[in-house]
Amino acid sequence: MKKITGSCVCGKVEFSVADQFVYAGYCHCSMCRKSSGAAGTAIGGIPKNHFSVTKGQDHIKRFNRTEESISCFCEHCGSALYGEKPSVRMVHVRYGALNNNPTLLPQAHMHVSSKAQWYEISDELPQFSEFPDA
Repeated sequence: MKKITGSCVCGKVEFSVADQFVYAGYCHCSMCRKSSGAAGTAIGGIPKNHFSVTKGQDHIKRFNRTEESISCFCEHCGSALYGEKPSVRMVHVRYGALNNNPTLLPQAHMHVSSKAQWYEISDELPQFSEFPDA
């Protein structure tokens, strides 16, 4: 199984993930926009047992966004790295934190009902008002 790595900007946190993402897409929810400072965030979903922090576990801060979503970021540089989804045992890896290209590229736009009004989606990927059903 091919592994790919990721890290924060300052290098204090590193992680490894199997290149077996189940789904990938651009999230346009207001929380992803605010935490990234951008129009949205590219994420890949992977079962938690295919993801591991390999360096700097003690430098990761967690923020409970909702009951179903915990944002994980570096306490030093503020890099958003991944989100934990405990109820479904998944991790949403921020593709921007990856050091290597994943095989599965984003497949859709999610939460477009709350996308920034100033941003126009200009590709042909499917768009979902919320998170698409499995």
